[in-house]
Order: sequence, then structure tokens, then C-alpha cells
Amino acid sequence: MYTTKMQCFRMLALAVLLVLFTINLLGIYLGFILNRTILQPTFLVKILKSQGAYAQIRQLMFRMVNKSLPNGQDSIPYLDKAISEDWLEENINNLLDNFYVFAKGRRSDTPTIPFHDLKKQVVDILDDSRSYQERTRLVQFWFDPLPDEVNLEDFMSVDLLWGVRNAITFMTWFPWIICATCLVIILLMYLTLADWKQLLLWISAGLITTGLLLVSIDLMALWIVQRMSIVMNITDRISAYGIPRTSMNNFFTTLLSGITSPMNISGIISILVGGILGYLVPIDERVLTLIK
Repeated sequence: MYTTKMQCFRMLALAVLLVLFTINLLGIYLGFILNRTILQPTFLVKILKSQGAYAQIRQLMFRMVNKSLPNGQDSIPYLDKAISEDWLEENINNLLDNFYVFAKGRRSDTPTIPFHDLKKQVVDILDDSRSYQERTRLVQFWFDPLPDEVNLEDFMSVDLLWGVRNAITFMTWFPWIICATCLVIILLMYLTLADWKQLLLWISAGLITTGLLLVSIDLMALWIVQRMSIVMNITDRISAYGIPRTSMNNFFTTLLSGITSPMNISGIISILVGGILGYLVPIDERVLTLIK
């Protein structure tokens, strides 16, 4: 009777440990994938460039100057000459770099958007006989009431900014924390089984299960995200500024594909590694047992 209860307890304990191992392994995969993709500014830069987003942002800038600044309409011909797509790309990339430096906890102050460089570009492009001071006053008149520098806190919630910072900082360390937890779970599984060959079989089962989950996430992610209300709301808001909805949909699709493709590759590798590990375990019967 006592032996039967112990067998049931060990079976239950091992089942729980296997589920926890699979969840932790999934967290490790997802954590490292996110750290290599969405949590790197170069990832977004590549997508922006591939989608021609800088040209769209440039046109959006002209429309906002024309509509939002009372005296901005006269500046459009000069703004068109002064602000090239390459110049805008460089400045947007710098802003992204600064934001990620803040978000990862490497600086305490929130990044700013400098408009004084933009104004200076327009001042320099004015090729009339007026002095530099006169051209500067004219450009300041065109861009009034736009300040020389805008902090992100001026148009974004402080709580939101620091919430994003805390989340990204946590995600940076998350995979390593889960790795430590996963090692503890493997140790507990070994203590439950007291057989390293059986342990390898259970680990292979976890690898295969995690791989299948990753592949499933890749297959379902696009369908789910396209129907999320937050994505639809963002698309609607940005489309209201004149950016085509198709451009926004292509951007989100490319962004999601850049994240899910590594999931699919990692899932397939995990399945293959798990299958090979289970096949190579040197025992006569490759079955998951609890009692020797």
C-alpha cells in the first residue's frame, strides 16, 4: 500500500516537473528570441528600411507641418529641399537608439526629439540675400509654436514610458532567470527518477513538446495579431494621418514575421534535438518509466 502511494506521488511529481520544464524551456526560447529581435533597435531599423517607412514618415512630416502649424505652409518648399530621406533616416535611427538605451536602463532621463537640427537645415537651405539672423527668425516664425526640443514625456504618459522601461529591463534578464530555474527543475527530475538515462528521455520529451508549441505559435500568431483590437486601433490612428492602411498592414506583418520565423526555426531544431537525444539514449526500451 505504501509502495503504491509512493509510486503515485512520484508519477504526479514527475508530471508536474515535466510541465514546468516545458513551460520554462518555452520561456527560454521566447526570451532569447525577443532579445534578439524586437528588443534590438537594429531589428526595427531593418524593417523600417525594407518597408520604405522613412519616405512615408517624411511625407507625414510635411502634412503635419502644413496642417498643425499656423504659418508652416510657406515652409513646405524649403522643407522639401532641406529634409532628405537619408537625413531623416539617420535622425530616426538615433532616436530609436536613444530610446532603447533608456528602455534598457542605461540612462535615467527619457530621450528627446530635437527639432533645432530640422530648423537649422531649413535656415541653411534659404539662399536669398537675407542675413543668417533674419533667416533664423523667418524659420522660427514658420515653425512657431514648435519648440527646439520635445521630450517624450510631453506627449506620452510618464507611467507608460517607465512601464515600458521596466518591462524591457525585465525581459533582458528573463531568459537567464528562467535558465537557472530550468536547471533546478532538471535536478529535481533527476532526484525523482534516480536514473540519468530516464532523465534524458524526459528531457527529450520536453524538447519535442516545446518545439511543437513554438511551431504552433508561429502558425497562429499572424491570425491572432491581425484580429487584436489594439493592433487595429493603432492602424486606424496612423491611417488617419494619411499613411495607407496597406503600408501599416505590411509593416505589422513583416514585424511579426521577423519574430515568429526564429520561433519556427527554433521549434524545428528543438524537435530534432529532442528526437535525436531520445533515440541515442543507451537503453533497450526507450519508454518513460517512473520505477526501475
